[in-house]
Amino acid sequence: MEGTKGRVRKYTFSSAPGARYQFFTNIYLIIKAKRGFSLQGVKSDYKSGRVSLKEAHHRIFTIMTTEKPKGVTSSWASRTSLFYRKRWLIETGFSDLNRINRRWKSNHDNVRYLDMMVRMLLYNSWKMNKKLIQKPREKNQNTKPWTLFQNQDNLKEAFFTLEKKSRGVIG
Repeated sequence: MEGTKGRVRKYTFSSAPGARYQFFTNIYLIIKAKRGFSLQGVKSDYKSGRVSLKEAHHRIFTIMTTEKPKGVTSSWASRTSLFYRKRWLIETGFSDLNRINRRWKSNHDNVRYLDMMVRMLLYNSWKMNKKLIQKPREKNQNTKPWTLFQNQDNLKEAFFTLEKKSRGVIG
């Protein structure tokens, strides 16, 4: 291990000394604070006893990479962590799409498309209604937050009212 200070630490992994084939590789460990925190702040909060070790661990994250630091170490660490964050979001997005696709029982693309559109409509209406309803509710602090189930119930009620109006049941 080289260096025990800073946000980037270099470790060397190698085969056993008596191994038939010798190899080694350098691994760089990047230590970053999560949004809203700084490494210095986390360190001082922990040393002063304001946070526990577990809470300090929740305020930081680490990345292991074989990419050699380029330029100023601190800015390289920031760029690398942003790159890995984007990559992680892309990979989890594909994972979510694969998981969602397994829910569909139909082999017909048009049914899958319709199902996906309805899901997006429900989700987007929930987000929009949540914003519209939260403004007046902020004055009354005792109300519960707007939930997806409340939104679905209100959408059903609105659709049934529209359907009854279109059939002439309601004047």
